[in-house]
Amino acid sequence: MHHWLAVFDRETARPPEGLESFKVAAKPHAFPGEDESKAEELCKAKLSVAYEHSKPEARNMAVLGHGNGFSFEASPYCSYAKREGVHVVLAGEVSDWPGISAVAAAHDAFVRNEPPPEQNDAHWLLDFYTSFMSSNADDTTDKALECLAKVQGSFAFVIYDEQQKRVFAARDSEGGQPLYWGATDEGQLLLGSHLNDLDGCEPTATRFPPGTLFASTRHTIAYSPGNQGWVINEGDWPGQLLSFLVDSDGQHWRGIKAIPRINSRGQLFGAVYKVASMKQVVETVEVHVPPRAERMQYIEGSKQ
Repeated sequence: MHHWLAVFDRETARPPEGLESFKVAAKPHAFPGEDESKAEELCKAKLSVAYEHSKPEARNMAVLGHGNGFSFEASPYCSYAKREGVHVVLAGEVSDWPGISAVAAAHDAFVRNEPPPEQNDAHWLLDFYTSFMSSNADDTTDKALECLAKVQGSFAFVIYDEQQKRVFAARDSEGGQPLYWGATDEGQLLLGSHLNDLDGCEPTATRFPPGTLFASTRHTIAYSPGNQGWVINEGDWPGQLLSFLVDSDGQHWRGIKAIPRINSRGQLFGAVYKVASMKQVVETVEVHVPPRAERMQYIEGSKQ
């Protein structure tokens, strides 16, 4: 199975509430704004783990600045693309993007004896993102859920929009493609194809739930308290984890359940997430914890 990994600084994408350990959640920021060199150094160190695990002839690394980057093992089922400040990595194979006919476009190009309209599935993902991207963060997330519910195929992907300062990650409803995530003690968010590539994320590393979308929240949020004008709030806002699976009434998205992972001292060491109403067989899994930390156990669904 191909290796790929995405790393984001906490200023770019903070995980949803619960994924971080209690130590990281208590920190206001990962690093001071002027200490970008440290963020870059840590980003490269995390990416190098997946890079070393990848095949030499196919491995690639894209360091994007501000502590963000991708490492990926290029193959027909794992690809990377970028366009106008938007970077994506996609694993899997999608047969139908809503509103985009990849098959028809490829057929028309063949008939006209022209090159394929897009190089790989990651380029189709860029087109897909453009179809629901909006300057309004809430509108973009809502449209993304509607579009993802119609995608046909097996996929796991991450989108990083440098202009909008937003990160999206999603996994198909069947969990056909592996996807794991976790948070480091430095506040980094890691998403990747292999659990052992998430260096420094123990004990928070866990499976990304199928049928869900992670959407980061901008670090700077403006709001209007009334006739006093607009106020810039520099709060440290966690991202959202949302389901794109329709509930039994056919009108609402299923909720997300977070199962806290607690050690014997009552301290939070992350959480396991699952979509409500999904049948799961639960089992107790022993988790390796750092030195001097308490050994703990958590509940995680074995069927993804």
